[in-house]
This record gives sequence, structure tokens and C-alpha cells, in this order.
Amino acid sequence: MKVELRVKDIWQLLNGVLCVYKPRDISLTSLKKRIVERIVEDGNKLDQPAVPMIEMPIIEPHPISQALVVVGRKKQLDYSQHPLMVGRAFRPEDIMIEEINDLEVSSSGVCLFAVGPECYDIDRVRRKAWINSYRLEGKLGEETDGHRVKGKIIVKAEWDHVTRHKVEKLLTRIRAQYKRMSFKLAEVDLNSQKAFEIARRGAPKPRVLDCPVVYNVKISHFQTPYFGLDVQVTGETNHFLRAFIHEIGLSLGSTACPKKLRRIRTGPLGLDHALLDKELQLENILKNILMCNKALALAANDEKERVIKVKKVADLESSTLVDEFRLRDKNVEEEEDSMKIAWGRDYSIV
Repeated sequence: MKVELRVKDIWQLLNGVLCVYKPRDISLTSLKKRIVERIVEDGNKLDQPAVPMIEMPIIEPHPISQALVVVGRKKQLDYSQHPLMVGRAFRPEDIMIEEINDLEVSSSGVCLFAVGPECYDIDRVRRKAWINSYRLEGKLGEETDGHRVKGKIIVKAEWDHVTRHKVEKLLTRIRAQYKRMSFKLAEVDLNSQKAFEIARRGAPKPRVLDCPVVYNVKISHFQTPYFGLDVQVTGETNHFLRAFIHEIGLSLGSTACPKKLRRIRTGPLGLDHALLDKELQLENILKNILMCNKALALAANDEKERVIKVKKVADLESSTLVDEFRLRDKNVEEEEDSMKIAWGRDYSIV
């Protein structure tokens, strides 16, 4: 049964966390602007109230005394409730939306936005120290200016000696180093019983939120000079991830530059929860906010513990919620679109 929403209901539902997939070469500012435009456009289409009719007296002067008298009544529109007088129900400046985690223009993946009154609690959401999953792709033998994805190549080096076995040995050392660092950032003594109990269940939750901690890193594909990594990290920035690829190249006796950064999960929300650009309609946005709010409520119990349990991406999906609010199958590879423009491309028949 389809329920018809009123303007009041829509404003009440525009409160929570929205999960959207950001394509490459589109800024978060452009994406937020497009979300607001679709909310305003679709919301005002639903708000088409009929202007009520009212009876107005017909007043004319008396032919002898010239006193004003009512000679009849006529029906006319109530202009006090006309849209041109009171304005539309949805305006762009009335909608609050803020990104929870930053993502550079050259990166793509899952983005979370606080919508409505949730913007006032955005700092509380950022302090949750979620584990974020990334799929990184790099190229050996080249270094770009500022380690940027599309930066100018400033250094070239030999890479023929790099093998998959050497990369796996390096990643094993990196995991061990960050494992020790996670206990230090959590202020837990490595030689204590408490450290043993935490290590038995997972990894400690860091107290220093702005310090990057890599909880897991493994090779997704390796075909020299190109390679791919699956990284689970918290407290990261895009610059840290780009520099991380560069440091791997240096540790292997060569150099490396990032070619693609894709965020596939932020805390309890992943690709299955994210809306694509073509799905940004008001109905889908409201459903997505409800789904994300429920997913965050289910994950609230795990956040109370001081232990972070690193799981596979497939095990982290809240399949029940995804099936309940499913709009399509989301497990598709990202396609390169050289003709895509940041402000969208909408065609209308003239």
C-alpha cells in the first residue's frame, strides 16, 4: 500500500544519515548541491495545494448618500494562501546537509551525509572511530607530484625486481607494526593481561581519533607494474592513503603512485546501502535515510566495547535491512565515464 506523504511528513523524515556513492571527478560540494536540488524539485512537485476559494463582498456607494453598502458577494481565490504569496514548501537554503567523512575529487566510493537536525550531532558521529574499507590501486615505478592520482610524474624507477611474494612479506610487517601501534594509541600495556584479552577478541579501539591505524591490508590483485590493495583503516585521510601507496613502493626498493582510491565501506554502511547518482529521487532519499538510521542503531551496541572486530566486507553487510529497503542490485564494478560532467547531464524534450 502506497502512502501519500504530506509536506510535514517529508520534513520530519529528512533527519538522519544519508549514504550516497560518489563517482570520480565530482566534488562533495557538487554532490550535495545535486542532492538538495532533487529534494527541492521532487518535494515541490508533491506540494501542489489547490488555492481555496473565498467569498468577498461587493461594495458600491449608495446613489444618494454615497455611503458604502454591500450589494452582493462573489467568489475568488484566497491570495493569502497562493504559492506566489507564501512561497514554495521546499527551498534549497532551508535544507541542511553536511558530509561526515571527506573524500577528494579524484576518489570515489561511499559517502555519508548528515541531513536535517542530524547536522548538529555530526561531531558525535565522527567520534565513533569506524573502520573504513578502501580498494586502492597503484602503479610501481612512478611517483607523482604530491602523490596525487592525476599528478605530474616527477620520478621514475625500476620495478622489475618486485614480486608478489615481496609485497606480501612487506604487508605482513606493516600489519604487525600497526597492531603494536593500536595498543599504544589505546593506552594499553602490551605485557598486560588486558592486552591479551583484547588481542584475543580483535583490536583495541584508539583513543587518539585523528591518528591513522591500519587494521588489515592485503593484495587484491597483482599484475606488475599495477597492483591493488584492500585496506581496512580508521582515522585516515585521502592524503594518508595516497602516501601509503608511495611508501610501499619505497619499501620495495622502487616507488609507486596511486591510480585509484575507492571507499567501499564506512563503518556499518557499504556499497549495498549507497544510492547512485541516477537514483537521487526524494522517495529513494527518504528510504535510504530510514535504512541508514536503522543500521546505525543496530551497530550502536558494538560501539560500546573497546574492541574493534575486523571482519570481511561480506560479513559486515546488514542483509536484512538491505533486502527491506532494496532498490536494485548494487554489486557492480565502477565504470570509467570520460564524458561525465560534475553538474550532471539532463535532457528535456522541447
